Amino acid sequence: MKLSQTFFTALSFCLCLAPSVLSAQTPIDEAVRRADVPPAWPHCDPMMTDCTKARVADFIAANIQVPPEAKAENAGGLVMMEFVVEKNGMVGEVKAVHDPGLGLGAEATRVIELMKSQKIKWTPARVDGKKVAYRYTVPVSFSLTMPEKPTSGTTAAPAVDGTNVYDIAEEMPRYAGCDKPEDGPDECTFSKMVSHIKTNLKYPEDAMKNQIEGQVVATFVVDTSGQVTQTTIKSGLGHGCDEEVLRVLALMPAWTPGMQGGKPVNIRMTIPVMFQLPKVKEEEEKGEK
Repeated sequence: MKLSQTFFTALSFCLCLAPSVLSAQTPIDEAVRRADVPPAWPHCDPMMTDCTKARVADFIAANIQVPPEAKAENAGGLVMMEFVVEKNGMVGEVKAVHDPGLGLGAEATRVIELMKSQKIKWTPARVDGKKVAYRYTVPVSFSLTMPEKPTSGTTAAPAVDGTNVYDIAEEMPRYAGCDKPEDGPDECTFSKMVSHIKTNLKYPEDAMKNQIEGQVVATFVVDTSGQVTQTTIKSGLGHGCDEEVLRVLALMPAWTPGMQGGKPVNIRMTIPVMFQLPKVKEEEEKGEK
């Protein structure tokens, strides 16, 4: 689950240097389209691309609106967008490569540009172990049945208790022990979460017996006190895997809560957990041969 979104004091300082930041922006035509390790949305494992795709889609759906011109013509459409995920994880140049008109391309561009204004920091792509600027492509679909949404710049949904649960905030939650800027809060959070899961996750007997493998996608909320609450399974495998993921998430220590407008807020996080059967027997058979 991702790591990033305006966590660093040093980064905030650098962002004040507008001329140098702009001059360092990678032209979209010079960014790579393929990488050994693709870029990832904050808190998503780079090798589990479904997580990044889902979070980007959620971000777009939470912020998109049908332009007045399209409404007047009773028309929807699909816009193909490209943007650069820079070496530092920030979103760079944004471009509509297919625009059906009627304001759809401009609206799609506005939504992708929100990643800049909200300072969402991706995990950058890597080639041969080095960070590279990556050219990311995403479709933005418009439907006339889409509900109206405010363009506040921060997505929020009402929780069961009436408070707001945000998907994105000015400062995202940080795993316990990841408070020092020099530690790199984003990378630290991701590393500690992965370590927590690897240390505590046990393969369910029923799943192993039935040779069940695959990915479980879970969500949880880090509340204003830093506690992990509202753990749910977004996409499960069954055979005890879903319950095991919920058990492991419940073992996490208290986080440093996310902040919006200088106040702690509830933040929804998404994490994919992969179950892969050990290849012991296969390796032993190869060894015997």
